Amino acid sequence: MQDNPKDRLALPLKGYQLVDNTLDPTLVGIAFETEQGPFMFVANREILETLSKAFKTKAAAMPKRKA
Repeated sequence: MQDNPKDRLALPLKGYQLVDNTLDPTLVGIAFETEQGPFMFVANREILETLSKAFKTKAAAMPKRKA
């Protein structure tokens, strides 16, 4: 099932937290903090490494805000 991108909820991020999984150390929780509360996702090492590279690449390509 593919939903309409215009119907997706987009929330500004206020912060994040990485949460260790004591039951399975091969997984980590990622809590994204928003105005509507936290949204939790679980990721393995490969996903974290992929996200890290993608975030760094995207951030480097974005213009800096002027003060």
